[in-house]
Amino acid sequence: MTSSTTIKLVEPRIPKETLPAVLTIAGSDSSGGAGIEADVKTISAHKVYALTCITALTAQNTLGVTGVVETPKEHIEKILKQDLDDFVEGYGSDFPLKVVKTGMLSQGAAEVLAEKVGYLQEKKVKLVLDPVMVATSGTHLTDNKVIDLCIQKILPTAFLCTPNFVEAEYLWKAAGGSPPAVTTIDEFKEFVVLLQKKLGCENLLVKGGHIPWTNGKRHEGPLPGSPDLDLQIVDVLYQSKEDRLTTFSSSFITSNNSHGTGCTLASAIAANTANGIPLERAVALSIHYIHKGMSSVKGKLGHGNGSLNHTVAVDRSIREVIQGEDLRARVKGEHGSFFNFLKTHEIVRDSWKKYTEHPFLALLATNQLPFDDFLFYLKQDFYYLVNYARMHGVAISVAPNCEQIEAQSQIVTSIMTEIERHKTKLLTVYNIDYNSVDLDEELQPAPACMAYCDYLLKAGKMEDFLGIKTALAPCLHGYAEAGAYGQKIRDTFDGSLGVLATQEQSDIYTSWLEDYSSEWYLEAHQNGINALDLLLEDNQLSEERLLELCQMFRDVTDLEVGFWDEVVNRIKK
Repeated sequence: MTSSTTIKLVEPRIPKETLPAVLTIAGSDSSGGAGIEADVKTISAHKVYALTCITALTAQNTLGVTGVVETPKEHIEKILKQDLDDFVEGYGSDFPLKVVKTGMLSQGAAEVLAEKVGYLQEKKVKLVLDPVMVATSGTHLTDNKVIDLCIQKILPTAFLCTPNFVEAEYLWKAAGGSPPAVTTIDEFKEFVVLLQKKLGCENLLVKGGHIPWTNGKRHEGPLPGSPDLDLQIVDVLYQSKEDRLTTFSSSFITSNNSHGTGCTLASAIAANTANGIPLERAVALSIHYIHKGMSSVKGKLGHGNGSLNHTVAVDRSIREVIQGEDLRARVKGEHGSFFNFLKTHEIVRDSWKKYTEHPFLALLATNQLPFDDFLFYLKQDFYYLVNYARMHGVAISVAPNCEQIEAQSQIVTSIMTEIERHKTKLLTVYNIDYNSVDLDEELQPAPACMAYCDYLLKAGKMEDFLGIKTALAPCLHGYAEAGAYGQKIRDTFDGSLGVLATQEQSDIYTSWLEDYSSEWYLEAHQNGINALDLLLEDNQLSEERLLELCQMFRDVTDLEVGFWDEVVNRIKK
């Protein structure tokens, strides 16, 4: 008799995420290391949705190409129409497609794309063009008609062009004239700036993997099979609108797993751009992804020049990507503390003022906040406190030393003690029973609370100890400043009941403000400032990582604003 078993699966509960999309227009690589296949793997690894338009089917492996069948121009037109109709049209301004990335283009594909670039510009869809035109050996992979069409019609509309050095030289010749000799890094930088002027693309990244450097000079002769020689690779990015030149320097990697690195790098940049990451940081993260992919393959994929590993974890923070420096003297010398640096940074200060001088505080301080809306806030705040404690618990798992583990353990204990007091007090005073959440819908997280908690939990999965502590800082420190702001208003208030029903309710508002302007809370506020300063001393940060922390601090501050906005907006309804 056949046995029968029923397995009941748990319904997943995960936060909903906005999924941007990238359309890749390129040829297929049947070996999976380059072309469309590499693009889709890379874009998906970066948590971006990948659309495709296959310009040609190849019969190839890691040893070489034995056949190519191009997609007819009429069919490419149909593919692009279907993609654009479905991922751009009918959404208003916030449609999924953010970037179009190209690889090797057939003549038909180039002609169709040239007809579409005006539409992409109008819709503000960024174009990342990887000019797969000439192999390192000098073999032409694209005919002159396609190259001319790209130079005349497509490249001037591109957000970014990403040639390797050999392709960059060929583009220079195709645009007219002989490229200058490049023997020093300074000459390389000048070459990139001048080439951008010739091509007209908004930004130009010339990949330097084909010209390693040693002691600041171009390496001549065969590449070593071991890392004994100190070789550096330099990639150069020129951003024309900012007139900004950035070099990315890294050690030369000795690896046979480099098939498809160009396609993969352009796709990673496209995906990072679709995720809203600024170009300079997107390039740094993408180069690091390539290096991890080249270095992490054990053995070999294929008998020829093997593919890199597209399944490596994607870094979303530059903390492990860009080497840091000692910024303590500047940060503390100019601002007094790391906390003051964060809250007064140009991208934070406006949000910080909205938070610590929020209308919620004035309404509460003058008894104009309806008590039912205050109860709503307390219920939401309880749910947040549970996740706040959870985040401090997550911080324990990434704490850098035993002292920080002990400190975080004490913080979690204090929060849990406060939560229990919170529950007892609110049950006796407000008749709110947190053990009977099904009886009260407001004990479930509302949108603002859910967004805040989801952000913190996501940061807990992605960030290091300093990042988590930075994400938690606006709550502790903001309430100290908000409490002082509210208390100042309360001190000059005439004491009338306003919209409240009883003096007891007014006393509760007084008590709430006094809690956050009390000596014990100000002591916690100062201890938190000191703790952030100690963390700054233990970490060498790049300028880019410092900006990243400021952006996180601002994001959480905005979520705090949203938390109180939700309460105030209830009054307006």
